[in-house]
Order: sequence, then C-alpha cells, then structure tokens
Amino acid sequence: MSGRKGKGVMFTVLVANPKGGAGKTTIATNLAGYLAGKRQRVVILDMDRQRSAARWLARRPRGFPEIRGALPETNPHIIRDYAPQWLIVDAPAGVHGAQLQAFVKLADAVLVPVATSAFDFEATADFLNELTALKPIKEGRRPLAVIGSKVDGRTVAAADLDEFLAPLSLDVLCHIRDSQLYVHAARDGLSIFDQPRSRAEEAWADWPPVLHWLQTLVTAKAEHADTSGKA
Repeated sequence: MSGRKGKGVMFTVLVANPKGGAGKTTIATNLAGYLAGKRQRVVILDMDRQRSAARWLARRPRGFPEIRGALPETNPHIIRDYAPQWLIVDAPAGVHGAQLQAFVKLADAVLVPVATSAFDFEATADFLNELTALKPIKEGRRPLAVIGSKVDGRTVAAADLDEFLAPLSLDVLCHIRDSQLYVHAARDGLSIFDQPRSRAEEAWADWPPVLHWLQTLVTAKAEHADTSGKA
C-alpha cells in the first residue's frame, strides 16, 4: 500500500467503538505498524483518555519503522509539518453526538471493530445506528467498514456478528482472530507486522481485506485530487 507525497494527500482513518475491550487500539496500532513497515509516514492521534496507543508508542523499540504520536493537546502544526501520509485516529470511548459527528467529518474512512459477545453487541448497536444516520456516512461520502474483533471466522460467534449487523445493512470486512500474538506485540510496543513471518503469517492472513479496502479508497482520493487540481 502506498500513499503520495505532497500537500493535502493525508488519508485519515477513524477507528471507533464506544465499548472498552472491543479491539479499537489493537486495530489502530497494528494498522499503523503495517503502514509504517511500507515506508509510509504515519501518525497515531490518541484521543482516548486511557492513552493506550500513546503508551504503546512509548514502548516501541528503536530500530523499528517509525510511527509518530499525537494527543488532543498536540499543536496541529506539528502534525502538518511532518506531512504524514496517514493519520490513524484512536477515538475516545463513548464518543457520540457532536463529537462523533466532528470526527467523522474529518475522517476519510471509518473502521468499527466489534467483538462477538452479547455485551458488545448491546453496547455497539446504538452507536452503529447513530453512526450510520450521520449524513456523510448515509450518503456514502465517508466509507464505513466493520471488523470482527477477537473472533474466529469459522465459529458460531462470527455468524452471530453477521446476524447482528444484517438489519443495519453492514457487512464484516474481515475477522481478526483472538491471538496471544497481539497481546505480546502490544506489550512490547510492536505490531504483528513487526514480527517475523514464521511467527505471524497466520495472523497476517486476516488483514488483506482491510488493506485492500483502504488502498481502493486512497487511490480514489488521489484520483479525485488530480482531477480537482486540473480543473
């Protein structure tokens, strides 16, 4: 996956779910790790009060692909001066209302990780209803994708997730397995994409649908920018 250098080409991904433990920060940090490994300039904007993504970055060892961090109080000029190709926003837990609307307005795409317990379904149902009612998403101007988090796609739990999302006409982009590899990587400030193939290849296999979806959106945004620039 590649971005493009230059002014105005940053692609912003909002990762949001109102319930703790849904895998929001896991998705954000591992996506950032993948992109950084592809020589992309990546910033994680940690908006969550727990600061899990910021603490993950603080543990990240030297020598691995660089990922920069930002917090709500970070001067926006610092981000702009770095000219990131990707801004990954780890949204605050419980985000809704005007704050959610503002985040969606600034994003190019929205990822919602959903775990497969009844508690997660209940906590996420109202959020997804609110999210899909927002004008940019309802009109298709802000692509939305759901990721099954901590689930084996072959299990009954995966089918339950599909059934839960059916009334909202939402599809699951992929299922990210429940693996200790994510736990160990998070502890060490790493992503699964920083791990050797011999250890992480099975986990990597869950991610291509997400990466392909994002690449398609990035390409479309770049083509639109080119067309607008020539007009």
